[in-house]
Amino acid sequence: MPSTKEKKIVIKAINDMGRRVSAADIATKTGLPVSITTQTLNQIAEEASGHLQVSEAGDIAYRFPLGYQTAYISRGIKRFIEQVNNKLFEVGFFLLRISFGVMLILSLVTIVLLFFLILSAMSRGRDNDNSDGFNIDLDFFDWMILRDLIYWQISYPDYNGPRDAGIKNKSDKTNFLYNCFSFLFGDGNPNANLEERRWHAIGQLIRQQKEVVTVEQLAPYTGEDPNNEDKMLPVLVRFDGRPTVTDSGNIVYLFPALQATALRQNFEELPSRQTVLPWREELPSYLQIFPWRFSQVDGGSLVWVMALAAINFIASWFIYFQAVNLLPSLTPLLLALVIYGSLFIGIPLIRYIVIQSLNKRIEEGNTRRKQYADKLAKPNAELNKKLSEAKDMTLDSRQIKSDNLVYDTQKGILEQEFHSSSNS
Repeated sequence: MPSTKEKKIVIKAINDMGRRVSAADIATKTGLPVSITTQTLNQIAEEASGHLQVSEAGDIAYRFPLGYQTAYISRGIKRFIEQVNNKLFEVGFFLLRISFGVMLILSLVTIVLLFFLILSAMSRGRDNDNSDGFNIDLDFFDWMILRDLIYWQISYPDYNGPRDAGIKNKSDKTNFLYNCFSFLFGDGNPNANLEERRWHAIGQLIRQQKEVVTVEQLAPYTGEDPNNEDKMLPVLVRFDGRPTVTDSGNIVYLFPALQATALRQNFEELPSRQTVLPWREELPSYLQIFPWRFSQVDGGSLVWVMALAAINFIASWFIYFQAVNLLPSLTPLLLALVIYGSLFIGIPLIRYIVIQSLNKRIEEGNTRRKQYADKLAKPNAELNKKLSEAKDMTLDSRQIKSDNLVYDTQKGILEQEFHSSSNS
């Protein structure tokens, strides 16, 4: 990757030369190597929304819009702010998840304590023969219900029946508090490694196509419109590629930096009994983004969490309406219990709605990339010609074999000098 100093030199040269330059222009003005200027121009164009221009002779020019420097600097600041925000979000999300887990236990304990406190207040009211005072329906909080609520996970066996005896399934290993976290916040982004998967697929495709590709071939993995050649700039920057023009005027992209390989290229060079090339992975026809799941916890375990959430929600409101007049000094605590109980139901409900929206967009993106792959599998005459021209320009891989090395750090210098002179 080009250094910051090299970027500054190239940006100054772009400004001095009117914001429309070629790699050769920058190289001759700055004295930088053409490979460095090409890579730097690709990166600056990608970050500052520059454009590629191709002449009839097949020469490539870079055109930068007015004020591109401001956009370039703003992009860097925006990335830094995004990184800071992501870290703050991760910390805040973790603390929020922990606080809800703790509040789950405290809420249940507090509701039970308030229940007995209300019983005590009611008992004092009866002793004072205050028949017009507070009254409560004891059948609602029958002691057997409270016992089941508190001790169900410890005292009672699984109701799956004797057929499950001795079988250790996934639900036996789950932790109730973790299940609560999953119910509230889910289990993380299923596409956390999406960029890694994307670049891996793109790199594999370039290698399979012998370092020459078209924008249409990459579209099923980038998801970008194949009619927009500007979207190739990030790929050129990452893999040190360069655009070139075929005789018919089509643009193809070469990646000579990926030619060298130390891997065996055919089955004849494999050791005996080894018939599979493990590094040659089967590349999917398009990059599929995984949909979000509400929770990865199995349904049986999640039912208990949802039941507890419902009981906690109903009990908190019940206690509030029964005790708000009897124990006015505890109103803030009662409100906190009600808010917590409502959030325990509301957050998963909102998350479920958001997930439906996210999955709809993910499905649309997957469909779009699949359409690009389908067009590539059945190309029209124009695309077929472009693919054929790209295939004719493929680069031969340069294999680094162990028998044609001129230097190896595992050997001494004198030994290598003798080996080189004997070969010559």
